[in-house]
Amino acid sequence: MHPLIEKHKALLMIAALGTAIVLFYFLNTSDGQPDENELASMTIEAKEPEGEGGEAPSEIAAPPVEESVYVDVKGEVNKPGLYEVKKGERLKFVIDRAGGFTAKADSKLINLAIRVTDEMLIYVPGEGEAAAQVPLIQETSASSGGDGKIDLNEASQVDFETLPGIGPAKAAAFVQYREENGPFASIEDIKNISGIGDKTFEKLKELIFVQ
Repeated sequence: MHPLIEKHKALLMIAALGTAIVLFYFLNTSDGQPDENELASMTIEAKEPEGEGGEAPSEIAAPPVEESVYVDVKGEVNKPGLYEVKKGERLKFVIDRAGGFTAKADSKLINLAIRVTDEMLIYVPGEGEAAAQVPLIQETSASSGGDGKIDLNEASQVDFETLPGIGPAKAAAFVQYREENGPFASIEDIKNISGIGDKTFEKLKELIFVQ
């Protein structure tokens, strides 16, 4: 047994000596610090994702939020009622949502290209009914100037009825003239409407304007 123990001791000494040599070499060549390759393999760097061209992607702009408005559709449509629509949407698409015109609707009086606004009342008249201009705006009207005057090219039938001496029939005549002949070129053009003479014009000239 003694020679076997001595043999094992010799092997242990050789292993210890080899370990000491390796440590000595390591300490003298790298000061105990791992070289660059080892450092690169041991370290994980956190990087931001890059876009094309090596640049960080810019923030994606959120799509604009489309504003909704509410309009009230009445008269000769298949589904009258209150509708939530996009601000500035054309009247045609509002009428479509309301089920379209009925067979009795006088659709030639309706300007389907108008853009809708909030709180707008849209009235579709029937055949033979007094002509109505749409849309009719219940509150602040774009047809009125800052001084309270009415724009002949923007006013609705309801707006015309606020003028002195102008009832529903004459108000409808204002709208019909504009539909048939195009926009008023001057306030004097109202004298071309049947029933509007010089006396009526004198009463109205300070209350109307053309834009």
